[in-house]
Amino acid sequence: MRIRFTFLAILWLAVIGFVEAQPSNDNCLNAIELTDLDNWCSVTGQYTTVNGTQSPELIPSCFPMEAFRDIWFRFTAQATDLNVTVIGDVLNAPGGSLQFPELAVYSGDCGALVELQCSSDAFGQNVTGTLVSGLLPGSDYYIRVAARNDIEGSFQLCVNNYNLIPDPESDCPDGVVLCDKSSFNVSQLVGAGELLNEVDGTCIGQEFSSVWYKWTCDDPGSLTFTLTPDNPTDDLDFAVFEMNNGIDDCSNLTLLRCMASGENVGSPFSQWAACTGPTGLSLGSTDTQEVAGCQAGDDNFVAAINMEVGKTYLLIVNNFSNTGFGFSIEFGGSGTFLGPSPDFTFDPPTGVECDNDIITFTDNSIIPPGFTATYEWSFGAGASPATASGPGPHQVMYSSFGNKGVLLQITTEEGCIVNDVQELFIESCCDPATDLQIALEELVNPICFGDPTGYFVVSASGGTPNYQFSVDDIVYQSSGNFFQQTAGNYTVYLQDIKGCRDSLEVVLVDPEPLTVDAGPDQTVDLGFTANLLGLVTPVGSLVEWLWQPGGSLDCIDCPNPVALPPGTTTYYVDVIDDLGCRAVDSMTVFVDLIRPIYVPNAFSPNFDGVNDNFTIFGNPAAVEIKVLRIFSRWGELIFESYNFPLNDPKLGWDGSFRGEAMGTGVYTFFAEISFLDGVDGIYEGGIHLIR
Repeated sequence: MRIRFTFLAILWLAVIGFVEAQPSNDNCLNAIELTDLDNWCSVTGQYTTVNGTQSPELIPSCFPMEAFRDIWFRFTAQATDLNVTVIGDVLNAPGGSLQFPELAVYSGDCGALVELQCSSDAFGQNVTGTLVSGLLPGSDYYIRVAARNDIEGSFQLCVNNYNLIPDPESDCPDGVVLCDKSSFNVSQLVGAGELLNEVDGTCIGQEFSSVWYKWTCDDPGSLTFTLTPDNPTDDLDFAVFEMNNGIDDCSNLTLLRCMASGENVGSPFSQWAACTGPTGLSLGSTDTQEVAGCQAGDDNFVAAINMEVGKTYLLIVNNFSNTGFGFSIEFGGSGTFLGPSPDFTFDPPTGVECDNDIITFTDNSIIPPGFTATYEWSFGAGASPATASGPGPHQVMYSSFGNKGVLLQITTEEGCIVNDVQELFIESCCDPATDLQIALEELVNPICFGDPTGYFVVSASGGTPNYQFSVDDIVYQSSGNFFQQTAGNYTVYLQDIKGCRDSLEVVLVDPEPLTVDAGPDQTVDLGFTANLLGLVTPVGSLVEWLWQPGGSLDCIDCPNPVALPPGTTTYYVDVIDDLGCRAVDSMTVFVDLIRPIYVPNAFSPNFDGVNDNFTIFGNPAAVEIKVLRIFSRWGELIFESYNFPLNDPKLGWDGSFRGEAMGTGVYTFFAEISFLDGVDGIYEGGIHLIR
């Protein structure tokens, strides 16, 4: 007898919802601090909402009223304006896997957040962003990122904190005058303005959504810049001109550089990928123009220009994609722009106490000849006066201690707006007689072992409100509520606006952990069963059971299922108690692939009830006889049957052909047997018929 085996591809997928770690910044108190705010982007997919939970703070105004998973970031403002973008699964330029992203920006602290801006992707572009103005340098702000429809995934985060420039204009005569090379964002590009022939004769050809900027060179040298679209798939075009008749005259322009490269319509993305994304002037480029499409050698950048003292230059940026999304611009090179240079000093520079000492702010700004400027000051939280106008000097006293961000903003008649931001620290002026005290009001231990479901509430008395609370002495909040805490020892700090301090020790205790043991690994022969022995602790816990994969188990919601594995299989068990606590474990049943098959070599169909039929025998490893064929000595097919069980002679050959008994002799059989593990075995040989 000859045996052949045909192996079928079997894919066993064991799906189990393991308890994975939540993101470290799953709640406001654990927000990740962003320190690089100058036109910064994280790496692709750096952050994720996977396994995040919905925070208890109010749902942002633009978020749909549905479940979502959010994570948090915080930063200390360095300038007045913020552009923040979340890039998810964007076609051809993905920042991650997140779809339908949404975000909100807040002032205040985790105990008293104030929503400033909100943005939600309602159209499946998988990118969203917003612009926030009026930030107070030195103050803390929060960014909350989520997605619609309870979607989770990874994303890229981009932030740019910069000082205000005038709103963009779409016609050259109204173009914004730049006074320095600070980076900035344009939140949106909408419309081409009233003058529709301003780019005739250039590689741009036609304005769709455009903005114009002008500047005059102060120190000569190179100029580079990078334009980065907020929507990674947008096609930004630009041109740079010299304004021969001065900054107020848009006639008689000399075209210096032109960039219009982009998509080769109808061609695969791989053929024009180099002509997408950021664009600008580069020291590494040598060409002065790239026309529409993506030609050989194009890289979306053209050569830097060399600016000359006193000459005026003009930049148009056009969003050829016309999506409405804006962009960021970052300047480089050795040349500078003509404009005021804001600067100030304060005296004394250190050792200033709140309530007791006066600090004097003195303007040291440089205003170029011919410029007329106005001065606006903002001295930060607790300052008296809070703001001032004019160059000063200005005398200020602070009623609260801590870091203060001071802003000097200079605006010229030409439309230049430049800023200088400096930080100072005001020392404590605590009066011990005010008797600041902290007290524990409520404590709830975590529901499940290791979960962040505990919380405590503290209160303050005495001192000088407003109060601030912290569990790390770094990030403070105005609320004494600390939710989503894990078990552990906490020191809760309290301080008031004068710098008085108190603290309190709080201990959160975990319950006994819920655990499940799926039992030891086992080994069985193919076709035989294994009894799985699930055990939970604490003993007697009321839990719901779920075993997977369930196809080879007699039950999936019981503690001790019986397994009939089709091959070596790992079984996962997941239990949940009445509090929602969860535990998982696994075990493996190793299967020895033994396939014992017995084929009789003779039978006697004489109706004596003994060995009257021919069939094939096996153990439980064999599922069925897929086909059994009997041939005469001349090769004629005289019996054929399909898909019947083994071990039942009545279903086999009875020794006849077309109703006639066959004579004594040797016949040939062919059989294909299916086994439990999906393998088919081929058996063939001779059988003696005896009468």
